Amino acid sequence: MPMTIQAFILMDKNGVIIGRVDPIQLTPKIQGKFSPTTEFSKYKPIFSELEHAANNMLLSHADEIEKKIDAMDFYATRDDQPEKKLKFKRLQIMGGEAIFEPQQVLHDKLIQQ
Repeated sequence: MPMTIQAFILMDKNGVIIGRVDPIQLTPKIQGKFSPTTEFSKYKPIFSELEHAANNMLLSHADEIEKKIDAMDFYATRDDQPEKKLKFKRLQIMGGEAIFEPQQVLHDKLIQQ
C-alpha cells in the first residue's frame, strides 16, 4: 500500500481556514504545495510583501515582516486530527508553496501506510 503524508490545514487566530498545505518535506521544516481559500485574500498582501523583500535581498525588511506574520498567530491542524493545533513560526507563502517551522515536536505519525 502506498504511503501518504497527511495534509495540514492553515488557520488564522480566529479559526478561519486560509489554506491547505500538501507536504513534500516534514523536517526540519514543513514545506509543501499551498492551496489558498478565499479567506487567504486578506493576508495575501503581507505575504506578497515578504516575497518581494526576499527576492530583492532586503533581509532586514524581510525579518520585520516575518515577525509581523508570527504575531498573527497562525496555526495548523491536520486532516486526520482537526482538534490538534500545531503552533509554528516563520510561515512563508510564496510561489504556490508554504513553509513553516513547528514549535513543538510532532509525536504522532505524520505518514500513514
